[in-house]
Amino acid sequence: MAWEGPHLLLPPVLLLLLASGSWVKGAVPEELHKHPGQTLLLQCQYSPKTGPYQSKTWCQQTSPDWCTILVTSSKPRTAVQKSRYTIWDEPDAGFFNITMIQLTQNDSGFYWCGIYNTSKKVITVLRDINLVVSPAPTTSPMWTFPWLATSTGRLEASVGGD
Repeated sequence: MAWEGPHLLLPPVLLLLLASGSWVKGAVPEELHKHPGQTLLLQCQYSPKTGPYQSKTWCQQTSPDWCTILVTSSKPRTAVQKSRYTIWDEPDAGFFNITMIQLTQNDSGFYWCGIYNTSKKVITVLRDINLVVSPAPTTSPMWTFPWLATSTGRLEASVGGD
């Protein structure tokens, strides 16, 4: 009797992710580290295409195959800003830029940048990002021993006796 392994049915969006090559590079998303108040600047590359303009998007992943769109381009070489997010597409050069300002720890999470098919509501993921926003490390206290140095910088010690 032959054993058959479990059958895995992938949702269409997940198939699109696999087809886009975003997981071919490795199953682990790129991890980017920032501190609260900083700005994330990110470039997403794609193969330039001729024909009608294809929107680009930046979204926050909410489950393995879903995300919430934060900003989407509407036409080439035109900045689109929504809240703290800006997108700028340079289709002739084959890349678009994402800017995310005033980061907070709540911004930590998984994000995708990709080509957005608005009619099918499907994103071809170009980069899978794990954004980690954490406080800057505190510096260790500087220990000082005033009895070791004087204002001249010489070492002094008290000697008992006479």
